[in-house]
Amino acid sequence: MGTEDHQRVLGIAAEDVPDLLLLVGVFDVHGARARFAGYLEGAREMGRFPGYLGTVGGVRVGLSAAFGGPMAAVHAHTWIGAGARAVVQLGWFGALQAGMGFGDVLVPRHAQREDGVSDWYLAKGILSDATAGFASGITAALGARGIPCGEHAIFSTPALLAESREVIADWSRHGWQGVDMETAATFAVAKALGAARAAALIRLDDLISEEDSLVQSMARERRAFIRERERAVLECAVEGYARFRDGGGGG
Repeated sequence: MGTEDHQRVLGIAAEDVPDLLLLVGVFDVHGARARFAGYLEGAREMGRFPGYLGTVGGVRVGLSAAFGGPMAAVHAHTWIGAGARAVVQLGWFGALQAGMGFGDVLVPRHAQREDGVSDWYLAKGILSDATAGFASGITAALGARGIPCGEHAIFSTPALLAESREVIADWSRHGWQGVDMETAATFAVAKALGAARAAALIRLDDLISEEDSLVQSMARERRAFIRERERAVLECAVEGYARFRDGGGGG
């Protein structure tokens, strides 16, 4: 499939192709996609493809949501194939190290490839990683807002409910900061297709290393804080892209 083929899949013309794809990794893809669209300026829902077009701080963005590596790969591949210059993986992860709290942010430099999809894009042994200058732009944008972040590697799994205490303990011992389902796939697609990429993942759902389950409800004030933080993280992701682009790194 060529560039125009991917644009037809999206149902958009060449002039509508955004510079940056914001890809939210989440179970409730419909609800989260609509909520995140509220953070865009001039958000316009796409008719044929599940997503939105809009702007953030003057940057043209596309927005999609995915659950798991296969779905993330389809979205990333389609948007990048259509001409999007970069992708940022947003969403949530489970903390694998003690001492983390709700709202903590990671900008991982790479993700362990146990997602089941990245092997179709990258040969064994090739790192599924972020573009260094892009990731640095995001951390700088977060720092400018006083939002601390870590840059530790994470583990991408294809089987959320198969996590046992033994598996979690093993991941923690090996030093992975967190676990998600999409980042390795998104990084791999972007790397294989030659697009700039990075990840900004907000810590929200569970502190699994401390046995704080994702099924436990959040207090109203905590939920409000998370909503505020997720919007700030999205804006920092776009600001990071602008820093990277304007610094001559790409785009």
